[in-house]
Amino acid sequence: MPQTGLYSPRAGFPLRTMAAVSREAVPGPVPAVAGPSGEALRRRMLWLLGLTFVHVFGEGGLALYEAIRTGSLALLAFGLESIIEGGAAFLAVRHLRHLADEEEDHARRDQMLARWIGVSFLLLAAYTLVRGAMELIGTNHVEPSTLGLLLTIFATFGMPVVGWFKWKTSQRIGSKGLAAEAKESIACSIDSGLTMIAMIAGLLGAPGWVDPALSLLMVPWFLREGLAHVRGRVHAHVH
Repeated sequence: MPQTGLYSPRAGFPLRTMAAVSREAVPGPVPAVAGPSGEALRRRMLWLLGLTFVHVFGEGGLALYEAIRTGSLALLAFGLESIIEGGAAFLAVRHLRHLADEEEDHARRDQMLARWIGVSFLLLAAYTLVRGAMELIGTNHVEPSTLGLLLTIFATFGMPVVGWFKWKTSQRIGSKGLAAEAKESIACSIDSGLTMIAMIAGLLGAPGWVDPALSLLMVPWFLREGLAHVRGRVHAHVH
């Protein structure tokens, strides 16, 4: 029978070897966040997700209103992306609340969350592709929208900060699903930046194909992230 420890006559109990300690110290795939630091990280993530909800329901609603008023497919895409992003944030909040229960299977829940985020990425890819193709072959006139431009400016320069903090917090929590939600926020912010450039170009007299052409640049990224997360090949870093 192999010896797994040494006996200390002074202390009166066996001392474990480094090999035995190493076997016991192997962490699980998604550790439950416990203790004061874990509670603080969950609280921080809830605040960040709350800011995401304010963004998606406030700005997304205004964007849909302006899209109907002006006939802008770019603003319509912005509003629908906000709805999809809000759904992802809702799933992230549910997952975050379950992390406090150490008896639950966090690895399984984390994988499910990542796959749902993958589905939302694929929805973004499908809508962006269809919208871009329809706008390229269409000839609809779009009324300039100052409010829509202001919304995209805020989303371009404000939400990436929230997304970055969500990503860093998800890394400390150890959740790939929450990291996927953060990456979706960052991706939507970049898409908003392309929409902002297209709207500014439109105000300066650029041709109508600029907006759909720019929006189609995001389709490969949406597809890559969506397929990776749905298939379970998730990453905890932005790439």
